[in-house]
Amino acid sequence: MSQTADEIVDRVLGKDRRKKQGGNGHANADNQPSGKAWNSGLITAAALQSKQFEPVRIILPGLIPEGTTILAGKPKVGKSWLALDVCLAVADASRFALGDKKPVHGDVLYLALEDNQRRLTKRIDKIVQSSDWPKRLWLHTESKRMDQGGLEDIEAWCKSVKEPRLIWIDTLAKIRPIPGRNEQAYAADYRAIGGLQKLSSQYQVGIVLNHHLRKMSSEDDAFDDVSGTLGLNGAADTIIVMKQHFGMMKIHVQGRDIAAAELAAEFNRKTCRWRIVGDAYKIFRSQERQAIIAALKDAKPEPMSVSQIMAATERTDRCAVDTLLYKMRKAGEVDVVRRGFYSLPGDPLNAGDIGEIDVSGALVGAEAVDNAAGFATDESHRGSHQDLTAAEGGEIAGEIAETPKPLASTGNANQSHHLTDLTGIEDTEPLDPSNPGPTTEHRGHGATDAPDAPYGDGEGRGDEHVAETPRRRRPPMLSPTHSRSAPLWRRRL
Repeated sequence: MSQTADEIVDRVLGKDRRKKQGGNGHANADNQPSGKAWNSGLITAAALQSKQFEPVRIILPGLIPEGTTILAGKPKVGKSWLALDVCLAVADASRFALGDKKPVHGDVLYLALEDNQRRLTKRIDKIVQSSDWPKRLWLHTESKRMDQGGLEDIEAWCKSVKEPRLIWIDTLAKIRPIPGRNEQAYAADYRAIGGLQKLSSQYQVGIVLNHHLRKMSSEDDAFDDVSGTLGLNGAADTIIVMKQHFGMMKIHVQGRDIAAAELAAEFNRKTCRWRIVGDAYKIFRSQERQAIIAALKDAKPEPMSVSQIMAATERTDRCAVDTLLYKMRKAGEVDVVRRGFYSLPGDPLNAGDIGEIDVSGALVGAEAVDNAAGFATDESHRGSHQDLTAAEGGEIAGEIAETPKPLASTGNANQSHHLTDLTGIEDTEPLDPSNPGPTTEHRGHGATDAPDAPYGDGEGRGDEHVAETPRRRRPPMLSPTHSRSAPLWRRRL
């Protein structure tokens, strides 16, 4: 009897399904894909209370506990030097790391996947100098990816040594599994170190992964700068971020088994070793304040705005600068000249030291400071300005007119003009009744009220172009003899 293709496929798949279900068509707990029953590992709270556990092993005090740690920083900031120094200190019981920190002693595996043996030899000789090199430090410059046998190789090393304490991998990108075509980025990042996290808990070993920061820096949270999604931060037990700050290194630490901290560190180029200086808040607080005070000294006696202070001190965190300036003001280190502007205490531009400044008879107090700065000139400019406007003292004329121009308004050469304090122009002789000149009703399209006719088009248009309303008077200009030498702000008011 002939069978269709679909019946043959169903018959074959049915046999295979019965084999997996134990031959009776029902799934057994032992044959589930996970290999474990649903209640395997289930425990009550009362039973958990009576269990005893080994204390959490701290590999490097304050920084690296057991578990998976991500050390993130910009390229070429010294992460590899820090890794090699800590590995040498753990493998050698007589050494310290980061200044005065004493790590646990045991076997160490350092996977320097971006180096070669020649560079490793040079770096170890630079750090150790004349001392003997430790025998419990194992080095390798190649490794498989975690999903291609790398995880099994690391576990085999843990079983082969007596006291596995630290595994340092440089870098994460060299050993992480390649993401699937349709795999989400978060799931891929979490899976990248999920196997290492389980392995570190099983053997109570610290596994550190060197990683990089993204290009765009975050002002709110330093841990958001870690390259990748939050899957890496979620899977890791500890995160260490290294960021340059005021010529030093600011180290941010956060983890499940250690307290969060911000430390200040410096790199010794002679010994190529890192040293923890102290708490970042105490170290950088004084440096930040000194930088602001130095910027205000350079700008003295002019005050500086917050944006100018940020530019001078190379800061990008506006909220932090505002907070610091508020604290410095409370401490008497800076004074507020006016809203948003700061200067050093005792500067002549402080609001408390300023009296009334009369400029054009309308500026008083702090407002006068804002406007008087724009009108301040040297003695030569001030002298020529007084000759031109006939103003006295600090008064500045409202308008500055041009020098007399014959035939500018009525066509009479004997008519002249001179300047006044308010209008700038005043006729000295009455107009000739026989030649009254153009009126408002019979004015060409380009004519104006002022004698400065060149402001219009001045092309001799006749009475056919009658203006319904008088044109708006335009301010007079400086004469050509003064316009080239005078500053821009004095050419036209």
